[in-house]
Amino acid sequence: MSYIREALKKAQKEKDTRRGEYDGVLSANKKRSRTLTGRVIRMACLGLIILFLAFGAYSWLNPKPPATTKVIDHKRERPKPPPRKKPVIDPRKIYDGARALHMAGRLADARRLYLETLKIDPDYIDALNNLGVIYIYDKNYPAASSVLERATRLKPRNVDPFYNLACLYAIKGEQDQSLAYLRKAISIYRPAGDWARKDTDLKSLWELPAFQKITKK
Repeated sequence: MSYIREALKKAQKEKDTRRGEYDGVLSANKKRSRTLTGRVIRMACLGLIILFLAFGAYSWLNPKPPATTKVIDHKRERPKPPPRKKPVIDPRKIYDGARALHMAGRLADARRLYLETLKIDPDYIDALNNLGVIYIYDKNYPAASSVLERATRLKPRNVDPFYNLACLYAIKGEQDQSLAYLRKAISIYRPAGDWARKDTDLKSLWELPAFQKITKK
């Protein structure tokens, strides 16, 4: 029995010894397995972080155009041509045409062109003066007085509107006013006295001493 017991003890001891050796191997394998598992998880997490950062950087560097961005159709939205400039009209040419009609006795047509001249250049002295002469002929005395007075204000050393105002007031029978304008006209241009002695528009003044005085040579 003692031999058998000793043999059993010895067998049990050898068994325990082998189990201890295998338990170390198994324990090391378990530790190594846990270490590998943790490393794989960490690598996977790191990979996900890198992928997320790369996607974010790409989205930031390459932003998508907003959905409301207008697409330009170059065929439809062509630049508009600049507006054409209106041709510049020379008032002198219109005035020359009006004067030619005036000399030909076509007073209505001449009046129309004188007015067109003044639309372009309201201070055109000759057009104002000649228009005043036509108004006198038409017996439109208020209009004649208006344009002739304007001409005298614009150019006070121009004899013609002063002389024509003298004619206008002589026709109206206002002799004192007529003599005042005639005196001014002769002071600007002495030969205007010669005109006055022959002009039938001033016939009502011829016998007046004041007229003879200011028109004498």
